[in-house]
Amino acid sequence: MFKKIFKLFLFALAVIAGVTALATGHESMWLIAAPPVVLDTQRMIWLTSLKEEYEKIDTWLSAAQDLSSFAANGQTLIFPEAGAAPNVYKNRITDIDSVEPFETVHEVALDVYDSQNYKIRNIYLHAIPFDKVQYYTQKSADSIVKQEVEDSAHAFCPPAAGNKIVIVGSTGSVNSAGLKMLTLNDIITLARRCDAQGFPTDGRNLVIPSDMWWDLVTNNDILKGQLERMSHTGVIKPLIVEYYGFKIHKSEQALNLGYDTGTNKKAPQGTVITGDVVPAGFLFVSNCVFRASGQFLMFRKELTQNTEGRAHEFGFQHRFKSGFQMSGERYGGLVYQAK
Repeated sequence: MFKKIFKLFLFALAVIAGVTALATGHESMWLIAAPPVVLDTQRMIWLTSLKEEYEKIDTWLSAAQDLSSFAANGQTLIFPEAGAAPNVYKNRITDIDSVEPFETVHEVALDVYDSQNYKIRNIYLHAIPFDKVQYYTQKSADSIVKQEVEDSAHAFCPPAAGNKIVIVGSTGSVNSAGLKMLTLNDIITLARRCDAQGFPTDGRNLVIPSDMWWDLVTNNDILKGQLERMSHTGVIKPLIVEYYGFKIHKSEQALNLGYDTGTNKKAPQGTVITGDVVPAGFLFVSNCVFRASGQFLMFRKELTQNTEGRAHEFGFQHRFKSGFQMSGERYGGLVYQAK
């Protein structure tokens, strides 16, 4: 307000001076008395946190059996797998033969995940309202976990059809991407195939990508009806539905999981999903797979300790492993979007 009043005062003086100059014939007075241009002070407003595209870490991995307590310090896990069941005889009148039990032992060492080190020079830590080191510390840890989730999806997904492994393609109408939509009939087919191969009935989990999820949910009257019967509070969180013995999870993280329809095999991790490689989801049984993680280790070098680098440096290391507890990826499956 004071600045505006001051500007008006200067302008009035200039007008008076100009009029006086014209009246006396001294035109140069008009130029000398012109008010200076005064701009409003430029303001810089700092937000309190850095912004980025939000990614949520999937929670379906919590359905796998957690063996972290057995590998807190990165020890090797050992899985004994039982041999064949004994034969049973009915009304046998001769001596019963014997068989010695035999176990197959699998040794699984945890993988080591290292995040790339962040290097922040001291000059970039001054006059900012957020803790830059703390922010990027959390970002490093989250990056490791997201990679572990993607690796777990590929580990839980069997490479091809086989004994105790089922692979089912979608059969619905073709969507805008030229792929057949996943339907409830496909879930029934999957359940029948699992029953036929003796899958455990408890702990069946199906994880599918976002597009397959919405195709399944929005293109059948039963699931749409469930959504419509929810309370009209504006809050709908359809992330998991249970149908035909499966707990069906929507994957919130892009898992980059594909199935090669040309070779009838799971595409290698990192393959671009295009052409014969189509989007896929996977089936696992909770007590037939595992996840195990050790402690997060942070490596940090303060500026005072890093005189040669002249910067704060920090990164993370984490031991983690997930996979099947039995050989041959038994009791696993894959669901893909057929063309």
